[in-house]
Amino acid sequence: MEMPIEPTGDPNPTATARSAEPTHTTAVDGDRAARPSVVVRPATSEDLPQVRAIVARAFDPFDRLLFRVKSHHRLLVAESQGVVVGGTVLHVATHADGGVQGVIDWVFADPAAEVRGVGSALRDAALTWFAGQGVTEATARIDAVNSASAQLHRSGGYRRLGFAAQLRRWGLLGMLRRWRVGGSGFDPGMQLWVHPAGDEEEVSGRWWRRFGATLAINALVLTVVALRSPRAEGVLAAAGAIVVLLGILLLREVLIRSVARGQGLGLGHAPWPNGLGIAVPLAAAFGVWFPMTGSATPERPGWRVEELRAAIGRAHLGGALVVAAAAWVAVLVEPAAAAAWWQALRRGLVMLALIDLAVPVAPMIGTAARHVAAWSRAAGVALCVLGLGPFVLTL
Repeated sequence: MEMPIEPTGDPNPTATARSAEPTHTTAVDGDRAARPSVVVRPATSEDLPQVRAIVARAFDPFDRLLFRVKSHHRLLVAESQGVVVGGTVLHVATHADGGVQGVIDWVFADPAAEVRGVGSALRDAALTWFAGQGVTEATARIDAVNSASAQLHRSGGYRRLGFAAQLRRWGLLGMLRRWRVGGSGFDPGMQLWVHPAGDEEEVSGRWWRRFGATLAINALVLTVVALRSPRAEGVLAAAGAIVVLLGILLLREVLIRSVARGQGLGLGHAPWPNGLGIAVPLAAAFGVWFPMTGSATPERPGWRVEELRAAIGRAHLGGALVVAAAAWVAVLVEPAAAAAWWQALRRGLVMLALIDLAVPVAPMIGTAARHVAAWSRAAGVALCVLGLGPFVLTL
């Protein structure tokens, strides 16, 4: 999992491999005497306490629980003046089609160290180690709002691939194999970045086309939910509910974009095909819709989330209020003549409100809860109450 890295200096420093084991020394531009170098080297057992301490400071509670360095992983650490200030966890897999995939599982910098150049040194050291392992392509997962890490990897030759580009590049089975090896398919909001990749493969197209993919993804998941019904009338009722739920998603997106545009902010859209690995099993096994809202975030090069956090938060609050209103109406109103389809609609809206309004943590990168909470804690708490209310009332 590609974790957030804040900018730590020159995004494209000079790094030199000194041995077969990747040891990189990065000199930061400017006053070199005043700025310590960053050395990336293989980790030793003595480094593990410092690594765990950095993970505790750099990761949120959910990611701290997930962090692992398995036996087949390679842990490299970034060191400055004898102190570990970051690290990256890597592994390699060979596929039946002949491709050798290098995977960046984790990458992290110590937020307390304030040492520049850590991210770029780790990025380049990872590529050097991959080259020594015969890797033909490296993959990293970066969340949609991690603009610093996206820019860091772009400057190192990575490009973000959309679902269609992945299919063209690897085919369906090849794509699914790479998802399995790289941990994709279970992380809504994370986007797949590949090195090397041509610019022509990168995500492109108008936002409404990509939002159309989001509607198609949700229609697929909702259809799986509907097909679990043993009665034909249940399926027909669910079909009507699906149309309304997709309409709510569309209205939500329109409101987000409208509020953003009113602040002079243009947003793109990234669907969440990487979340199908969790959404489809939930739908098939339990009849639960895991809403795949997609990520509405800026796409212009060089944007910084810390500068646009308030504008993005206000925009998502506009979309969230549409979802909240629809969910509360569905819970509090019971039309006598529309019982069957209304029940199906109610279940869907309760889940949408719960995920979009009340879950502000990874992997739901792009939900209103995540963006509103990052902008205003008070607004985030109020939104959480609005999202939890319909779920509690229907228990």
